[in-house]
Amino acid sequence: MKFYNFFPNKELINHYIPALFLIIIFSSLGYVNLKDIIESVENDGININISGSQRMLSQKLVILANKYQKNPDYHNDFIDALDKIEKSHIYLLKNINSDNILKIYNKDNFNDEFTIFLTDLETFITNKNDALLKDIEKKSQSILIKLDNIVKVHEEDYTRKIQYLKSKGALFFIGIILVVIIEGIFIFYPANRKIKNNTKKLEDAIKEKTNELQKSIDIISDYVIYSKTDLKGTITYASNAFCKISGYSKEELIGKPHNIIRHPDMPKSAFYEMWQTIKKGQVWAGEVKNLKKDKGYYWVKANISPDYDEKGNLIGYVGVRYDITHKKELEELNKNLEKKITIEIHKNREKDKLLFEHEKVLQLNEMIENIAHHWRQPLSVISTCVSGVMLKKELDILDDEDLNESLIMVSNTAQKLSETINEFANFNKLNKKEETFNLIDIINKTINIVSSTFHNHNIQIEKLYKEKFIEISSIPGDFSQILLNILNNSKDAFMKTNYQDKKIYINISNIKNQISISIKDNAGGIGEENLSKIFDPYFTTKHKSQGTGLGLNMCKTIVNKNLKGNIYAHDIPNGAEFTIELPQKL
Repeated sequence: MKFYNFFPNKELINHYIPALFLIIIFSSLGYVNLKDIIESVENDGININISGSQRMLSQKLVILANKYQKNPDYHNDFIDALDKIEKSHIYLLKNINSDNILKIYNKDNFNDEFTIFLTDLETFITNKNDALLKDIEKKSQSILIKLDNIVKVHEEDYTRKIQYLKSKGALFFIGIILVVIIEGIFIFYPANRKIKNNTKKLEDAIKEKTNELQKSIDIISDYVIYSKTDLKGTITYASNAFCKISGYSKEELIGKPHNIIRHPDMPKSAFYEMWQTIKKGQVWAGEVKNLKKDKGYYWVKANISPDYDEKGNLIGYVGVRYDITHKKELEELNKNLEKKITIEIHKNREKDKLLFEHEKVLQLNEMIENIAHHWRQPLSVISTCVSGVMLKKELDILDDEDLNESLIMVSNTAQKLSETINEFANFNKLNKKEETFNLIDIINKTINIVSSTFHNHNIQIEKLYKEKFIEISSIPGDFSQILLNILNNSKDAFMKTNYQDKKIYINISNIKNQISISIKDNAGGIGEENLSKIFDPYFTTKHKSQGTGLGLNMCKTIVNKNLKGNIYAHDIPNGAEFTIELPQKL
């Protein structure tokens, strides 16, 4: 009734009610639209905060990775930071509400790059190494740049929506003045109040995150060697870490050309490539030696990239560096160490020459001993014959027949002595050229050379092989030297024992063009503790006057390299066995 009294014209009422409903509908739609914009602004604010946190965490993780590599106590801090950045990345992927952000994540491959960065960090937990850390540091710089861009895009979207929200509010104020008058108390005031409250909360949140971000920037400043310059290379910003390593204060650096820290060892030409690269808008990376204020030096791995303003204009350059002084000093130490090693190797070679000469003298002594044993009996025969002739001559009972027999015996014996000399001379003159020969002959001749010496020491050499001819294409002198060395080693082993039945067994087999020579003795064996070392250079169980430890090592070298075969040794009951395997043809 009161309503009709207020509007007495029914036609007006009939027009007003539909208009009122339309106003209510449009107002409701406007409210919903306004609410969506507000929620979108809130989401943008959250995304700004989280993106800013990502930027902070990405750099914090690099710092923690460096600390964790040196100190395991930072493990939990490193894990916590990695968990936070992974969760924030998942949230942002689910709440992308901007085509520009979507382009960065997909078309610009930021999602893939960020995922690889997280994977490298997870790998670093269990596999701490310098190469991976350097790769993480390098990737963090690229991610930092893209995160800066993402935050920038979020802030632009936020600013644009706020502006749009303000213009929308003005349009609503002008366009629906009747709604404000009629329903303002129910729509505009609550909405405006909510906007103010949300804006206040958003501003407070941004301020809080900004403070946190500033703290992170301060931390980064303490640990990252970071600087900015204008287009002419004049320093406009220097981090605390930059000041600390260079020895300059910020006041001494800012406003000065960056070459204030150029070391004399780094000529101007060394930076030509850098300037050509960054002027093209590309990133330059390289190792640089810098000069400290106290005239000392430090090395850095530098990444120099262009710096742009909000409109995309090039305004200067940003340099991010990390200290590699210890690495360069280690490289220099390694160079000096290589020189020292070269000198020591030269000394060892001289020592080896002396030892080889000593080995040759020992072998020569062995040869002289063998010759002496071979000559002893023939000389005794000659001496007896001559003494008999002289005695008979004195007694005047020497006749021509006795004289002829004695002379013939002396002549034959002297001939044997000559043959012995020839045999030993031929043995020493065996050349190093490959030839085809009878292996049995070489073995027999070698045994014959040592037979007298071994006989005097009551050592018997038994030939178990029945073959008289095995043709082999090899180097006869090398094989004789190997066999002689092994036989002499057995003789030396027997000299340390009181065995009465001293025997050496030599056997040969020829299967499928593979020749195997076995030399066994019953001299007590080598011993398990020595078996793995007997072919090593300078290893010997003899007194230093009896051996250098090069004999068996030389045997192994000759068999492996010259004869293309193998040599083994192992203990058998009461003795040792050497096995030489040779191809029938080299």
